[in-house]
Amino acid sequence: MIKEITSKDNAFYKELLDIKKGSGKDGYFLAEGEDLYEEAVRKNCLVRLILPFGSSFEKTFPDIVLLKESLYKALSNYKSLPPCLLLCQRKESERLGDRILYLDGIQDPGNLGTLMRTALAFSYDGIALSKDCVSIYNSKVIQSTKGAIFHLPFRRCDLSTLKEEGYPIYLTTLDGDDMEGIKTLGDRFVLVLGNEGHGIRPENLSFGRKIRIAMDNIDSLNVAMAGAIFMYRYRRKE
Repeated sequence: MIKEITSKDNAFYKELLDIKKGSGKDGYFLAEGEDLYEEAVRKNCLVRLILPFGSSFEKTFPDIVLLKESLYKALSNYKSLPPCLLLCQRKESERLGDRILYLDGIQDPGNLGTLMRTALAFSYDGIALSKDCVSIYNSKVIQSTKGAIFHLPFRRCDLSTLKEEGYPIYLTTLDGDDMEGIKTLGDRFVLVLGNEGHGIRPENLSFGRKIRIAMDNIDSLNVAMAGAIFMYRYRRKE
């Protein structure tokens, strides 16, 4: 089925604009580009393929929306327009697996997307987010995951919930035990990263063991960089 839209007052187009804002209403989100098209189709997440009038995009899909160029530009986040936009659906999952990355108050979309991408690269099973984290459906988050959003289950919950579920919890802080002395976190654990400016919220610091990266000449790293170091250190090794 092909649907053509030429007016910005079209009801469905207005819905697309709302979804672009990152509301994640009903689990819908927009992604951009042919590389994410392949991932969305592979994971059965693609709902509608969105193309500009006159598109030469070679892929096919049962439900296609054609947009006037000005409308298409308004939906994209790039000056150089991608060959396709993707309306996708993704639901949160209660089952995250054994190796979980917990993000406590992450606010920067680029950091969240990068951390998700890194978690997938180092074989973490799922992502848990505090309720005040930036929306996982934010367009910058989606693009910076480079497709990881289609592979990693995620849920929003308090860290106390995972504690009650019996997960050993490791909190990344500046005053924890040097991670060089901790060879493994075991087969089942939660690794916690905190807010860019304030770190892990105080009420969560009693839930587990504190660990740190030993550093010289400076006392902190960007959370995405620190997260990559921790996740590489405690990656799954086959």
